[in-house]
Amino acid sequence: MDLTTNLNNPAERRKQVRLKVRPDLQVFEQKYEGKGFHVVKDPVCLRYYRFNKQEYFVFSLFDGQHTMEQVRDRFEEEFTPQRLEQQDLESFARQLVTAGLVQHEQAGAGKHLFHRRAKQRRMKRLATVTNILYMKIPVFDPDRILVWMHKYLWWIFTTAFFAVSVLFMLSAVLHVTLHFNTFYAKLPAYQEFFTWNSVLYMWLSLGAVKIIHEFGHGLSCKAFGGESHEMGVLLMCLSPALYCNVTDAWTLADKWKRIIISFAGIYVELVIAAAATFVWWYTPAYPFVNNVALALMVLCSVSTVVFNANPLMRFDGYYILADWLEIPNLREKANRYLNNLFLEKCLGVEVPPEAYMAPSRKILFVTYAVVSWVYRWVVTFSILWFLADLLGPKLKILSQMLAVMSLLSIFVWPTYRVVKNISQRGRLPDMKAPRVYVTIAVFSALLAAFFFVPLPVSRVHETGLLSIDPGHAEAVLLPEPARLVRAEPGARPGRQVRTGDLLATFQSEQLEVELAAAVSDQSEQRRTFEDLTRAVSEHRGRIDDDSLKGYEQQARDAEEKARTAGERVALLARRQKRLAEIRAPRDGMVATAPKADEAGKLFDRGYNENQPVFLVGDPTKLVLRVPVTPQEYRVLKEDLPARGELDVTLYVQGRSDREFHGKVRRLPDQNAASVPIQLTQRGGGPLAVKPDADPNVLVPLAQTYLVEVELTDPDGSLKPGQLASAKVHAKWRSGAWWVGKTLANALDIGLFR
Repeated sequence: MDLTTNLNNPAERRKQVRLKVRPDLQVFEQKYEGKGFHVVKDPVCLRYYRFNKQEYFVFSLFDGQHTMEQVRDRFEEEFTPQRLEQQDLESFARQLVTAGLVQHEQAGAGKHLFHRRAKQRRMKRLATVTNILYMKIPVFDPDRILVWMHKYLWWIFTTAFFAVSVLFMLSAVLHVTLHFNTFYAKLPAYQEFFTWNSVLYMWLSLGAVKIIHEFGHGLSCKAFGGESHEMGVLLMCLSPALYCNVTDAWTLADKWKRIIISFAGIYVELVIAAAATFVWWYTPAYPFVNNVALALMVLCSVSTVVFNANPLMRFDGYYILADWLEIPNLREKANRYLNNLFLEKCLGVEVPPEAYMAPSRKILFVTYAVVSWVYRWVVTFSILWFLADLLGPKLKILSQMLAVMSLLSIFVWPTYRVVKNISQRGRLPDMKAPRVYVTIAVFSALLAAFFFVPLPVSRVHETGLLSIDPGHAEAVLLPEPARLVRAEPGARPGRQVRTGDLLATFQSEQLEVELAAAVSDQSEQRRTFEDLTRAVSEHRGRIDDDSLKGYEQQARDAEEKARTAGERVALLARRQKRLAEIRAPRDGMVATAPKADEAGKLFDRGYNENQPVFLVGDPTKLVLRVPVTPQEYRVLKEDLPARGELDVTLYVQGRSDREFHGKVRRLPDQNAASVPIQLTQRGGGPLAVKPDADPNVLVPLAQTYLVEVELTDPDGSLKPGQLASAKVHAKWRSGAWWVGKTLANALDIGLFR
């Protein structure tokens, strides 16, 4: 009866369960902080598990012979006076079964493992999709390739090569330091460097560098006796490369060897950067080689510091820090501790202490979890900002979609995991009501602030161009197309002129041809008139009256033609004089004028009131022409009627010592058909332009409105043609409005129109 009762009792049946460790698992001994641990390698899943002395003792007893009850008894005999509760033993066994490290013969065990593995694959795919800036796709086993390569490249792991390579890198640093001013002057400007050609070079170079980088990891792992059984395609910042899985380094007992394996990729990139520095410096005559070397120098130095060597992102620097601190899975443990801290402090859930959490490291874990999360935001948005600037208006929607997906991966996905964890571990009976109420109140207050508290999120931030107020300026236009002969030195932009001062001399080849033809025609008509006049005098009295009248009529016709030809010559001469003497229409300062090196240039179509050849006006009456997008224009159009005028704060380039102010009192009725060259990327401004039939007309690529800002406190240091950063103070709106507007603009779904 007692036996039957025991068999029917689930708790008693669980005590009789026998578990067996998989025979293909590999075990390695290691030390962390002076304590002995065992690392178990799963060669199928390429996963690694660390056990302390007590955990490994229990793990080793799962040999298929010992029951759970016998395992508990053996543990208590070995580690007297410690006690092992049956519940804790079963929990540990469940973790091993879930991880696939042990097997048992209960019905449904295989099905459970199958579903568990399928769920892990789904979660891994989901994590890959949500992390769009860093995606890994396994392809092949590189172990045989690494063995073959190591036979020929063993010498790179010698002390001699290490010393030579360090001296080589130091020489590159010293070279740059000694010639820093020249080095900095030779670097291209932002707009020159990040062209499509340069980006293509960087994209291809990044792929090639990362291939060498990953083989550096693989070869170093092989040199220290480790193995690598996974290599595949890595999409880092949408750029294809290879990756090499060297997690087998966890089987090495010496942590410094593990650090060297993680540092190998960084080291390779620094050597490449040093070589690229010398190549770039000495190859200015070879543009292609020079551009590729510059791309390699930037990628292998800046990106190495910002990404690879930075422990806040899960690249090489992260694994170096984890090995140095002897904390495997540092990020997961830090995030788990922060999550447990939230459950304990905000919800009152009693969370059992983690075995890895030493009291002295609590601040480290919290700091690392928060700082790494914030830094990931910063890097992600920096990359997305660069892509938005590079792709421009035509392809901007792609960068905006990437931004939305990044938000999902950085914010929504972790939030989902936190909520799921709370639902699993923080059931209502386990929570403390006062703490829950306080947390709900704080969260509700933040949510209310997000939807209702006005914030300065609708301000318009753009770069504008200082120019003379059109109401206090006069444009000088050419009456017809002409070629610049000479621009007067006193008529350069910024110079003061008086009414009637000579500004420039132009010449029209077509007008010269027409004038020469008109003079020739005038001379011919005058000779004809003179010949006919002499003929009338000679034939008077010799011929009949009718014939004489015919000669007289021909003479009068010739005289009329000669007079008409003379008038045409005079007209063409006046046109020629107007071109030869372009004079100032008023007193004032020259705001717009041809450049000195434009002598000989044909000033053809497109020079109208919006783009005159010369512009002379009052230099104290300045406006800032600010290009705004249609979305920003709608915000200004909504706020301006209600407020009458909008305040503007601006900082002029070269005058960061002072803040200037202005007013927006009116808005343009339609978008700009053309823009000044200073506002285009060609002139250092923010706008991209598209090709036009007239090369003198700069048509913005995207719809743009030029809003005029009247300066209220200009001084003598401000000159037309300077760029300024403007901030238009629109009505404050909520954070929810900003998020909705941003999503509407990104998805182009017509909201907030």
